Amino acid sequence: MKAVFKICGWLLLLLLAGGLALFLFLQTSHTAWLTQQVLSRVTSDNIHIGHSHYQYPDTVVLSDITIKQPNDFIATVNNLQITLDSHLDWSKPVSVTKVSLSGVNLPHGIPDSQEVTSWVKQWQPQHIEVRGMDFADHDLVARDLQLNYSPSQGFPEGYINIDGEQVYWKGEAFNHFKANLNYRKGKTQLDLLSFEWRKGKIQLIAEQDGDSWTLNDALVRDLHLSAPLMTQSGPSPVLSLLDKIHHIEHLTVEQSSWQQAQFAVNQMRLQLSNWDVNKSIWAQESELSFSAESVDWHKQLFLEPQLSAQLQTGHIQLEQLDFLFEEGQISTQGQLSPEKIALDNLSIKNLKWSIKDAQVHALIEQPLKQLQQLQINKLKIERSQVIDLATDKHWQISNLNAEGDNLSLKKDNKWALWNGSLAASANSLTLLGVTSINPYIEASSKDEQWNIKQLFLPIDDGLIKVHSNVNLALPSMPWDLSVQAYGIPLQAVTAPLNMAIHWNGVTDLTADLNGLGGDDLMFRHSLDGTMKIAPHDVQVQLPFATQGSQSLIIPEIKLTAQRGVLSVENTQFVSDHLAGNIQGRVDLVKPNDGNIMFNLTTDCVSFSSAQPKGRSHIAVTCTKPDNEDESNELTTTHSESH
Repeated sequence: MKAVFKICGWLLLLLLAGGLALFLFLQTSHTAWLTQQVLSRVTSDNIHIGHSHYQYPDTVVLSDITIKQPNDFIATVNNLQITLDSHLDWSKPVSVTKVSLSGVNLPHGIPDSQEVTSWVKQWQPQHIEVRGMDFADHDLVARDLQLNYSPSQGFPEGYINIDGEQVYWKGEAFNHFKANLNYRKGKTQLDLLSFEWRKGKIQLIAEQDGDSWTLNDALVRDLHLSAPLMTQSGPSPVLSLLDKIHHIEHLTVEQSSWQQAQFAVNQMRLQLSNWDVNKSIWAQESELSFSAESVDWHKQLFLEPQLSAQLQTGHIQLEQLDFLFEEGQISTQGQLSPEKIALDNLSIKNLKWSIKDAQVHALIEQPLKQLQQLQINKLKIERSQVIDLATDKHWQISNLNAEGDNLSLKKDNKWALWNGSLAASANSLTLLGVTSINPYIEASSKDEQWNIKQLFLPIDDGLIKVHSNVNLALPSMPWDLSVQAYGIPLQAVTAPLNMAIHWNGVTDLTADLNGLGGDDLMFRHSLDGTMKIAPHDVQVQLPFATQGSQSLIIPEIKLTAQRGVLSVENTQFVSDHLAGNIQGRVDLVKPNDGNIMFNLTTDCVSFSSAQPKGRSHIAVTCTKPDNEDESNELTTTHSESH
């Protein structure tokens, strides 16, 4: 028994002596050699350690580490400190409490990611700290990166803190990059992500659910995007990241600008809540507020716009929309939907707008055509001017003043005054080549009974007065129209007839007409009434005529309409050098089966025009001089327009 105790004592003494010798050995210059020999058993031969040092009781310090990578590239670590679990439990394998690295340079990514993963799983470090790391791997470059990583049970999951001077990814630089995240596969929680991108400051909190992300909160400041996000090599990587975001709980944008083709916004401020990226604007349940110094849309400049709105399924509640445009101030509130606009009020003051771009004209006209309903509870326009030069049918109105109440201007895709009252006046109105000075209109509609009480259109030497009623409540829309006009330029009346004649003079016109306006066929079947046209001071210039303008006396022309059949009694024209007449009959339902003929003849020229076909025929009948060949032949010229 004494021998057993002696053996145990000698073994214990030998163990203590060996441990003491190992400890003393680790304090000498031979530590690096011993460490290298140990590492060669557990790692590849590509790792070389310059110095090592043991700190009692649980820390090993390695320095000047080099790691050989493929293609003879070298990764370096200035200092590596490994802290072991100081509470030894011989029943469990040795574990690593903490790993600290500093001065890390990885010019071609992690040398062997599989080996690193295997090492972490084997030693299960509780915390990994990296200081001053420069990293490059294909499209990703990071400079002066600080990293803290606390692995969880399922590596590589765990909590990660990242702080870098600059991260460069796929051509985009992200400065002062910081990220705090709890990484879990498919369920990552991003507690903080902040960086500077294109001189803008961005902060956000987000969470992952499978392949999609939700922005819990995001703040963007001083971001000014003047270059397109699309590059020659393909989309910006930022767009690929944005594609992953499916829901925005809250987004704030401050003092930021964005410029691209046909659109620019300057010094924008935006608040957006509960936005589903995968849904259309009409399927949102969201809140929006927006303001900016200016918005430029197709070279139309909107100054100081302010917008606040509640987006709900099927419609947008517009709480406020104010902006300055073309010296005018515009303000409105109301409700918008894909096919209906219902405004509580619309105020326009001092607008001076000239529409010159046909594309802008089309962009305004197209949504109005698609609109099924338009309602304005309170309309007020003051001292405003609009000039439309974008199409061949130029028109303008200046110093417009208008007031309307309970207006319904479009219903079932048909423009009319379906309800409400409207009064408007202007300094001038130019339409269809005719200019009216101080025009005025007053109209009202109740129970869809539209009544134009007064329409006065004073022109240079005359006046147009109109009174009308339309029953919009019936599908057939019966209507009646009374017109009294004096001093209308004759050229304005004849221009729509496409007659190859130049007219000077004026005409008086009276009309009492009625019919059905439900559709075009109803109108053609039902037109009834009379129209009297009394031209005077008429001068006419025929094509190819040897004489210039010639005086022509045209007696009063009476046009009668009966159930869509128009007829004009034979009316002879009087002139010293001209002869002519107008007469005919045409059924609007079958316009090709009849016509109203207009004829004029001089010594050399015969002219005729058939309406409403718009066909004109000109015959030149003068003989040629005797010294020309074929002097006795007739020359006939035809000119047709449809």
